[in-house]
Parts: sequence; C-alpha cells; structure tokens
Amino acid sequence: MTLTIKGFDEEGGRISTRVLLQRIYQGLEDGETTFEVNSSGHHDIGGPLWSADGSPLRIIVKNPGQRVGSMGLQGTEIVVEGSTPADAGWLNAGATLVIKGDGGDTTGHCAASGEIYVRGRVGTRSGSLMKHDPAYEPPQLWVLKNTGSFSFEFMGGGIAVVCGYNCEDMESVLGDRACVGMVGGTIYVRGPVAGLSEDVWLADLDADDRDFLSAKLPHFLAKVGRLEVLRKLSDPGPWRKIVAKTFEERKVRQRITIHDYFSQKWVAGGIFGDVLEDDYSFTAGLVNTGEHRLKIPHWLDRRYSAPCEASCPSAIPTQQRIQLLREGKVKEALELVLRYSPFPGSVCGEVCPNLCMDACTRAFLDHPVFMKDLGRLSLDTVPPPKAPDTGKRVAVIGGGPGGLSAAWQLRLKGHAVTVFEADEEIGGKLRQVIPR
Repeated sequence: MTLTIKGFDEEGGRISTRVLLQRIYQGLEDGETTFEVNSSGHHDIGGPLWSADGSPLRIIVKNPGQRVGSMGLQGTEIVVEGSTPADAGWLNAGATLVIKGDGGDTTGHCAASGEIYVRGRVGTRSGSLMKHDPAYEPPQLWVLKNTGSFSFEFMGGGIAVVCGYNCEDMESVLGDRACVGMVGGTIYVRGPVAGLSEDVWLADLDADDRDFLSAKLPHFLAKVGRLEVLRKLSDPGPWRKIVAKTFEERKVRQRITIHDYFSQKWVAGGIFGDVLEDDYSFTAGLVNTGEHRLKIPHWLDRRYSAPCEASCPSAIPTQQRIQLLREGKVKEALELVLRYSPFPGSVCGEVCPNLCMDACTRAFLDHPVFMKDLGRLSLDTVPPPKAPDTGKRVAVIGGGPGGLSAAWQLRLKGHAVTVFEADEEIGGKLRQVIPR
C-alpha cells in the first residue's frame, strides 16, 4: 500500500518542509515502506531514511526542492517524476535515485555510494567530489544526455557515464573545464569532448569497459524509461573513458611560459578586455633579458584617470591639484578647478557629497583629501582666461547648475553663450532650494 503525502494543507496552502518530512517519518514509524510525495519545492526529501525491520523503501516524488535524495541510504529508492533543482543525490550514501527529467547543478555532488540515474542532462559541477570507500560499492552517476561545465572536478572515485544522446552537435558533452583536479574514478563518455583538464587521460575502452557498459546500459535505460535508444547507445565505437593521471605522470608535466598562458589559457581579450585592448604580442617573462632589462613599470594612473577623478561628476583631476600643492604652486592648484567647474566654493565646498573623497585611496592610509576645504579656498580665485572668440553662438536652455556649467565651459572655449531661464533668477536648485 502506498502512503500519499501532500505538500499542502486542507485549505490548499503550502506546508513547511519540516511538517512534510515529519509526516514521512510518522509513516515510517507506522510501518509504511512506499510513499508518494506530492511536493511543492520541499527540500531534503528521500534521505537519510530507513525502516525498523530493514525493509526496502520506495519514494515517488513530484516537484521536489533542493537536495532530493541527499544522504540517501542503502535500501532506499527515490523516483522523481520530472526534473530536480540543485544538489540531487548530494552525499548519496547508498540510495538509488532515478530522475525522470533533468538534474540541476551539482547533481551527485560528493556521492560516496549508491546509484543516480538521470533521464535528461545535469547542470554545472555535477559529479564533483565523488569518492569511493573500498568497504562499499563505488557510487555511479548515469546521465542520458550531457553535463554542465566544471563537471567531475576533484573527483576521487566512483563511476560516471555520460551517454551524450542527441548531443552530437555540441562542442563538448562534458561542458567546459571538466575533470579539473580529478584524482580517481572512471568516466565513460559518448560524444564530443573538449576543454578537458590536463590532470586526466582520454583513452579508448578495453574489454572490461565494454563488458561493463553492455551489462549496465539496459538497466539504466529501463530505470529512466528509454529502452528504445539501447541499440544506438550500445555501439562501442563512439565511447571513450576518462581516467586521472597518476602522481608520477603529473610530475613530468612542464610549466608553460607566461606568453603561452595568456594566449592559450587566459580569458580571451583579458579580464579587462572591455576597457583595455592588448594583443599580447609580447609578454615579459619572469626574468627579462636584452633591451627588456632596461624597461621598468610606470605609473599610468593619469592615463586611465585616478579614482578621485573617475568618481567626480565633473572629472576634476584632484591628483593634479595635489601635485601642484606639493610643488608649492598654490595659486595654480586653486585655479585648476575653475577649468572644470564654475562652482568650487558652493558645490565642491558645500553641497557636493564629495564622491572623490569616497574613492580616495588615501583613506586606506590615514584620511582622504579634504575636498570641501580645498574647494572653499578657490572661492575668490580669478577665472582662467578664455580662448579666442570662435564666432560661434550657443544657446543653453536652463540656468541651473548644469546649464551654467555648460555655459562656463563653452565660454572658456571661446563661444558666445546665451542662457535662457524661465525663472526670475538663475541658479536652479543651487539658488532656489538648497539655501532654503
């Protein structure tokens, strides 16, 4: 007899995971061994569970949440009617988990025993950290289609089978950067494979491998209800296996040059490729020779703008003002700001939240530059000379801080400017709101 457990109360509201699991535990105490769980995203269904007399348990689950079948024990079979989210079969300790859909990320993560069968595909990092205790049967993860990236990383033992069904057009049925850090176990794979870690070998099957697949494939396909594809998958030709290199084999690996690393391993275009172009035609080594010994690093912050300048809405180069002050050129330092803003006292010195101070790297040493004080010192500074008249006339609509700043910059460039303001006084919020 099957005990049906619903994830909803009598009024149709979703019950908590705690309540749902307590109902499963109560069923076990009452001697039930077969369950049908109509879940609504409830997590941790299916393990670790056991019956008082050691009878096998069978749990049919619909709409599970994370970690379905996690830490499942030997003698438990969990059948998911559909797909699962992340961590299905996590830390599996002997249960049989059948997923009649797709598995989410980290399916079979840290599995130590038991079997996981997936009718579709699995997400990223699936099979990672699988391990094998020689006192128990090795864990097995069977996937009909393909895996996401970073699959089977740090795998230490167990068996994985990725059938690659209907995935012939993919670049790799194992995703990108599979098997990184793999030190044990065997992965049988059918279909295209690319981007494998250098920690492993991709090899042909031997007689034992073919016998294993021919014996287990029918069982797997029967579990997930896809026996009709057995003939196609039984052809040993497209199958290969992946095994970890031994410690001795890893030791002979040589380090690649920095140039080869940038051209072959590094992110295409570099991690700053959207703001900085570099063709990597030359990459300096750790030990430079020849003319490259004469080259030294140069501070290029001015070229790419300092943090304070980059944070300033008016792009005022505060680092240049500080340099002028260091050189004793106080007058020039105070005049510099007027080339960027006509409001050094009222805006920089009063109402501005001083984003430049928030970005100032001096804050990590002692305190940022006191921009308000520096701005007020420029209050009576003589404006910089304007460029020769260009003969061009420009109209600026609005006499607020933005319009006046635009007019200021245009006039410094030698253009004739007329500001149109609907109010009786110019200044906008700087005149009409902030002082009040």
